[in-house]
Amino acid sequence: MSIDHEIEFDRMEEALRRIVQWSEAYPLDIFPEPDLKKARALLEAGGITLDAVSAYAMRHVVTGVGRIARRGLDNG
Repeated sequence: MSIDHEIEFDRMEEALRRIVQWSEAYPLDIFPEPDLKKARALLEAGGITLDAVSAYAMRHVVTGVGRIARRGLDNG
């Protein structure tokens, strides 16, 4: 394996490790799954939808994972 390929491999491997870290960031023993029906009712009482909160959270995660992947794929 050439040095360039080795550097590229290392960069991509590090990106994958960071994505794995993200996937383990909120363990269930610390952040148990909420009662979504109750959360929906409470949020809607305040004028916020659970769908909007969920979409925001997913966008945050997908944007972060995308940023990590782009760095891993960046050719320098």
